[in-house]
Formats: sequence, structure tokens, C-alpha cells
Amino acid sequence: MNTVAICIPTRNQSPFLAQAVRSALAQTHPCEVWVSDDASTDNTPEIMAELAKQFPQLHSHRQEQNLGIEGNPTWVMQQPQTEFIVRLDSDDVLEPEYVAILLAGMAAHPKAGFAHAAVREINGQGQEQKLRRLARDSGFQDAEESLRASVTGYRVAANICLFRKAALDAVGYYQKLSFAEDWDMAVRLADAGWGNVYVSEVLANYRVWETVDKIRSRRKLAEIEGCRRMFEESLIPAFTRRNWSLASITSARRRLALHHGVSLGVGGLTDEQKEELQSALCRLGDSVALRLKFLWISTPLAPVFQFPTMLMATVKAWCKATLYKGHA
Repeated sequence: MNTVAICIPTRNQSPFLAQAVRSALAQTHPCEVWVSDDASTDNTPEIMAELAKQFPQLHSHRQEQNLGIEGNPTWVMQQPQTEFIVRLDSDDVLEPEYVAILLAGMAAHPKAGFAHAAVREINGQGQEQKLRRLARDSGFQDAEESLRASVTGYRVAANICLFRKAALDAVGYYQKLSFAEDWDMAVRLADAGWGNVYVSEVLANYRVWETVDKIRSRRKLAEIEGCRRMFEESLIPAFTRRNWSLASITSARRRLALHHGVSLGVGGLTDEQKEELQSALCRLGDSVALRLKFLWISTPLAPVFQFPTMLMATVKAWCKATLYKGHA
């Protein structure tokens, strides 16, 4: 029988932690369960102490210092000596057959570095919002196809994956990125020759938090910088090694910069913060269209110009929902 560990990195998510842990322990395929508390400041230690009493087989560790968004997941995923590792965030929930079904797909495809599935999107209260499925059939995607697909984003329904430990060991787990670390690792796995398996069945619940109108400029800067580094440090070198054209990457960077450009129109930003964001966006994907967006976002007519973008997003969401129903 294949050995599997479910690894749960957590920080300050005590209201949801027990549900995540219980969903891991309830898998139909026997699994080790590891939790690493990244120096939480809420009552996570008390929650973990209670869970440890109920489930003595649970592996629990508390970090003395905060390791961050890539450090803590990497640490906990390196601890088990199992053949497969599941990365589960502490506010998400697995269905009981998650491991068993994805493991079957991995067994059929030894060059698959990870497996992923459709998910049910839930809000902070656990209420279902929608289903997330990819616009591809269930099955194996080889490394070259996966690498090309990665140009347009992290091609999973949600960041809940079952990894082959040998693949993680080969690429060194997460790199030191404060954002886009999961996208980056998917690129590096494909670059190293690992494909992936997708299952269109809904096997997990992925929590999405309600957005607010006011953004934190530091966080947005880190997100933009993470994406830029992913392109420049992982994706471009992978394409260059294969003598592939970089045109698709250039186009993708420009589109992503335009997409994030809307953050400049959110209230609460100082002039200095706007200048920092503009500079970061230009480094990500400079273009004439981006410079024009900077100009019109600063005008009172910005909401009018933004209407076509909002309309297009609504149409895309409707098309995806219709496609998902067709695959259900």
C-alpha cells in the first residue's frame, strides 16, 4: 500500500483548524497527519493540544519563529518519510475519498509529480459559493504541455494537491517567494520532467475570503513581485533551455500587469504607494496599454472606462459556470 502524509501548515486560523485536521484523519486511505503551527498568536496551541489528546497519532509541531508562507509548508512537507504528500491549508477541508481517488491516478502515471481535483468553493462561514473545475478532461498532462500551460497561471482549481515526494525532493520544495510560490513550484516540476493528473470530481472544499475595497499596498507589491520573479527565475529559463519562443511569456506578463493595474484605483493609497505599485507593475509587464491605464485610473472617468472589463469578467464567469455544468 502506498504511504501518504497529509501536511497542514497553519498560522492564526484556529476557528477552522480542527475541521481541516479531522478531514485529514477521516480519509478512507490510511494517512499520517502532520500539523506545523507557524508561531500563531491566537489560540492555535490550545486547539492542537486538545486534538493531540483525541488523536495521539497526530504529529504536531510549533515553530518558535514565523517561517513564512513558503518556509512553514516546506518544513512540514519535508518531515514525513512517505511516498506521497498532501498539502492542505488549515482553512480548507478534504472529502473522505480525496487521497484514495488521486492516489489511483498517480499510480497509473509514474511521471506525474502531483495530482489535483475539482473543488467546492466555500466562504468564511463554510457556505458553498460555486464549484471550481478546470476546462480540461480528467487524466494525465505531460511535463511539456504542463509547462506551456503554466504561462497563463497556476493551472489547478485550488492549491490543494497530492505530490509525489520524489518530485518534491527533485525540485527542492518551495523557493523563497512570498507570493506565487505554488505557481513557481508547478513550473519547476514541469521543467524537471514531471507532469500532473487532474480529476474533475469534487474532492475538497476550498475557502475563499471576501475581498474588501481597501488593499494593503505592501501585500499587493509582494504579490506582483512574486509573479515577476516566477517568470524571470523559473519560467523564462525553462523556455530558454528548450529554445522555445518567449513571446507567449511576454504577452502573459503584460496581461497580468494590466489585470493588477486595477489596484491603483482602490481608495486609501498614498501617492508614494501608487508610485511603488506603478513601478512594480512596469517591471512585471510594461506596455503602452499599461501606461494608458495609469492615466485613466487617475481621472474621474475611471469607473466608466472600467465597465467593459467588469462586463468581460461577468461574461467569462458565466461561460465557465455553463462549461462546468456540462462536465458535471
